[in-house]
Amino acid sequence: MVCGFQRHEALPKDRRLRVLLTNGRFPVSLDLARQLHRAGHTVYCVDPMRFHVCAFSVAVEKSHPVPAPHDDAKGYINGVLKAVKKWKIDQIIPVHEEVFFLAECGEREILDRLFAPPFELLVRMHNKWEFTKMMTRLKLDVPEAHLCKNYEDAEKLAVDKYEHGLALKPCFGRASTGVHHLKPGEPLPKAEDLDIGDHNHYIAQEWIKGDRCCSYAVVRDGKPEAIGLYPVLETIDGSSSVFFRQQYHADIYAYIERFCQRCAEVHGPFSGQFAFDFVEDKKNKRIMTIECNPRATSGLHLWTNTPDLAYALTHALPGEHIEDKLIQPPTTTFSGRPAHVQVSAGMMMWEHKDASLGVWATHMKHLMGTRDVVFRWRDLMPTIAQPFLLTEYYRMCRQTGLQLPDLFQMQVLWEPKGEQLKAVRKMMEEADERDDQAARERKQQDGMLEKHKTTETDAGSWAEQTGTAVANANRFSETQDSPTLGRKQQPKVPPLRDSVLSEPSRTDVQSNAPDVQPGT
Repeated sequence: MVCGFQRHEALPKDRRLRVLLTNGRFPVSLDLARQLHRAGHTVYCVDPMRFHVCAFSVAVEKSHPVPAPHDDAKGYINGVLKAVKKWKIDQIIPVHEEVFFLAECGEREILDRLFAPPFELLVRMHNKWEFTKMMTRLKLDVPEAHLCKNYEDAEKLAVDKYEHGLALKPCFGRASTGVHHLKPGEPLPKAEDLDIGDHNHYIAQEWIKGDRCCSYAVVRDGKPEAIGLYPVLETIDGSSSVFFRQQYHADIYAYIERFCQRCAEVHGPFSGQFAFDFVEDKKNKRIMTIECNPRATSGLHLWTNTPDLAYALTHALPGEHIEDKLIQPPTTTFSGRPAHVQVSAGMMMWEHKDASLGVWATHMKHLMGTRDVVFRWRDLMPTIAQPFLLTEYYRMCRQTGLQLPDLFQMQVLWEPKGEQLKAVRKMMEEADERDDQAARERKQQDGMLEKHKTTETDAGSWAEQTGTAVANANRFSETQDSPTLGRKQQPKVPPLRDSVLSEPSRTDVQSNAPDVQPGT
């Protein structure tokens, strides 16, 4: 790749890896490949599509078509295995929901190289109901939520209880797909409009109004190595951002770090990528996360044209980097301008309903003055190939009867059904039982520790009071005249030794002290 990006920031040869991306169709895939290439790694790619944007990039060494995991999971796994062996892959970085198929495949050659949490934790983070339960156990703020297993459960929801209503959405949904805003005083959507039932549980989540932002983080062994954050400013569907600008928010960064720490304490150290969607309710001074994507997201665009995120993903920080320092996206370019990027194709499909003239002006300013994540002078083919790719995509749309956004997503979506769904729910039930048992044990241990502390405090207080009484008795015996003897005749009374009383043995105190419960 002599005509590609400059590699003046590349790692030494002995630290460069052969990295496999699990799809090559998204702008995220292309940007990630370029960042890894800039860091000196050799990038390979597999994708159900024969022609995709990464196949034309100088940042990708080779690409190979594989079966779509949504339709043929075993075929996809076998394709990835062949790629690992053929290209001698060192690390697999998942891009989209292929991560679930790979994490549950059981193939050691894949799992040893996969940069992702264990399958059980992945499901907890992806399923919106399980995620809400997990965050509640970790004592992190999330909106109030209810599980709806059928339409009757949805009818029982006390929508009027919530100022802004509820968000009703599938537990295994993504972005804004299938989201219904239940407003106080308005009727529930008709049963035929809700695909709700035993095959598809929904979550009813308190609708929070406030400032929205999205995070993207890389964590290794339970410690965050890179965190990026961007406000939701320009979207396609009200949810999917297409304009990205780094924003530092101390409280949100602290929230993410607390999650990593507490999750590692409860579920064990984990590594991988995850992204939170946040809402800041300034009125009630709350910062809440609505949902989580345990995979690569558009947040990695914040590091575009830099190798820093690639260093974190591959655990290959150069010597000049401080390894215990959090990697954040650049806030300015080399010229000093604010660092922001856009997905131009998405910006042109911007959601503009009810947009004022000022909003239009801001949008056009972003569109005309922001660098596109796809276009690069040193890597022009992904841009030049766009007409050809669109022609191929629309041909596939006609064959499948799908819209273009659905076509891009459908092949790589993980949607457990039938026996697989039953197995996933059973796994979550067993995990809940383990969590409940662990919580009871921790509560019991905390109670015993508190009781021990209380006992020691009571013992110390008893000894202090007794020692004071003995000291007073000594002073009284030295100064008080005897009723039968004159002062000169009064015998010298040796002071009592109070060390035995002020320093009782721990065994004696524990056996004689009252059984005091915390808070009494």
